[in-house]
Amino acid sequence: MDRGNADIAVAYREIYRAKFNDDVLAGTKQPFLIPLHLLGLWVLPTLYLAIPHKNRPWLYRARWLVLALVVVFNINIILHVSSHNFASAYGAGLIAAWGIIWNLTILVWTKPQWEAKRVDIRRKNIRGPLNSSLDERAGAHLPSLTSENGCAAASRGEKQSPQLNIATQQEKGYDRENFEKKLDSAETTGLVLNGHTANSRRLAHERKERQTDVNTWKPHEERIEISEEHRRIILEENPSLRRNENGAQPEIDLGKLAAEQEFEYYWQEYPADASFWVRLDWAFDIVSTFRMTGWNWAIPCVPPYKPPPYLGDYQLPLSAVGPQRTAQGYTRCLSLKELFLSRFLVLIIPNYLIVDFVAVYMTADPYFILGPEHNLPLPPHLSSLSPPLLSAQRTALSFVGVISALNLTFNAGALALAFLPPLPQILRFRAHPWHLPSCTGSFTQVLDRGLAGFWGAWWHQTFRFGFSAPSSFFIRQGFVRPGTWQARATAAACAFLTSGFLHASGSYSTVPKTKWWLPPLFFLLAGVGTTLQGQVCRAPVIRKRITRLPRWVRRLGNLVFVTAWMWMTSWALIDDFGRCGLWLYEPVPVSVVRALNIGPPGDRRVWRYEWGFWPRWYWGEHWWERGLGV
Repeated sequence: MDRGNADIAVAYREIYRAKFNDDVLAGTKQPFLIPLHLLGLWVLPTLYLAIPHKNRPWLYRARWLVLALVVVFNINIILHVSSHNFASAYGAGLIAAWGIIWNLTILVWTKPQWEAKRVDIRRKNIRGPLNSSLDERAGAHLPSLTSENGCAAASRGEKQSPQLNIATQQEKGYDRENFEKKLDSAETTGLVLNGHTANSRRLAHERKERQTDVNTWKPHEERIEISEEHRRIILEENPSLRRNENGAQPEIDLGKLAAEQEFEYYWQEYPADASFWVRLDWAFDIVSTFRMTGWNWAIPCVPPYKPPPYLGDYQLPLSAVGPQRTAQGYTRCLSLKELFLSRFLVLIIPNYLIVDFVAVYMTADPYFILGPEHNLPLPPHLSSLSPPLLSAQRTALSFVGVISALNLTFNAGALALAFLPPLPQILRFRAHPWHLPSCTGSFTQVLDRGLAGFWGAWWHQTFRFGFSAPSSFFIRQGFVRPGTWQARATAAACAFLTSGFLHASGSYSTVPKTKWWLPPLFFLLAGVGTTLQGQVCRAPVIRKRITRLPRWVRRLGNLVFVTAWMWMTSWALIDDFGRCGLWLYEPVPVSVVRALNIGPPGDRRVWRYEWGFWPRWYWGEHWWERGLGV
């Protein structure tokens, strides 16, 4: 590899950082600051949704004011904010653009306080037939408590008042009068479940409901048949149940198992009557969950989310909500061990090595440093290639670099949510592996469905809910008929135009001068290709011929079409990545490839994160301009 181009990469890193610092001093650019520049994406919509507005029409109409503030704020970020970190510089514009799209989604295209609900966990009533909603905040803040096999304890999905077998209560010496006195005493002193105090008006309402439940509760008297699938799930959840010595199936006492359950899963709708902190928790959850995992709005390609079903008074564990692998190839883990092994060993380590190699190899080609407009000589191993072959190699390298970097980032983020303190302690049940399905689908979706499978199933679906929200709104309002070609065209247009807006904004916010209007062209062509392939293959004459072909021939045809289309159109995106200086970002802290003496001899430093990479504190003229610049 060429040493000179490696030196050019080092030089341009310093040039772009110096230019950014000069722009900040001149007042033409601002650093991307935390928490200031997260106001539009998370803070403002969370605070607005934390205030009940179902019965306040004037407050619901105020969402347009919130949206206007968010749009103005985020457009300012796109135009005037960048970073000394090349990835963060691109991310500044992308985050701002997504903030606009996401606020449109949750404030205009959908109605969260009316329609959204999440699967949550709360303490189950194991001492008697009490109202199961003692304190919604306790459910919102409960940790992901597990049983012996690592699966969370279970509860009653949509039932609001789970009860236990009366014989179990008598065995435990349950005394309703004494229990109520103790509960009233706990409420008077402010001591309630999980150490949280409760709203007094709400507690009085719950006390009345508990009394009603006690007076009307009846035990389950009928015998419940347990299917083989449910039996398997119960035995996996309760390893203490062993087979008899003669090898017969063990008897499963659902009443006893129900009595031993301490927590339950349930649908939590918007808690309008709860305290501000409970509503804030609910609002932040929906604002920060882009794929809607754990909600009734979860995108269709990930495993389903709903509370586990009940067998009598016993709620099955989370493993009963399936399948854990969807037809699109998205999988979900149920234990921390499985999550760690599947993400760290299978995905993070291979992608770490791949992105390290790609980063090293790219420094030998000035195209990845300066973009296609450079006038620098190519190294010998590239100058000998024909133009089509050189273009194909650059396209393939860019594609591998993008997908490996995304896989590394998303999967490392999932492990951080589940393992890195204090995130699991703060997020509690939200950090359970059940909420962290895989980031990409199966590549067979590309082979079976072509470009539609590439963009709609295999590629990461992080922004899918926001992309599809406008077209879903138009269908619900009757502007477009579902199932028609107009509906499909509208969905494709909304998805690819918003994606183009995201990447155009990311390009604009970087330090070098770019052609930010080209990335939208790539996504526009992607939409054209997806719609074109779908319409042609649905034509009766062509469809009849295609269905007669062997499966391997159909798959090969899809692969060839996707590869050819991406090669012919991706220049509009990957050329701009080079102009942005995006490939100058150091993706890994320790370069294993360089440690093996692979790469340009002029840049064999194994430790890659120098002072220019790290976040730094900025002191602005005003207090709100102070923060951590990333």
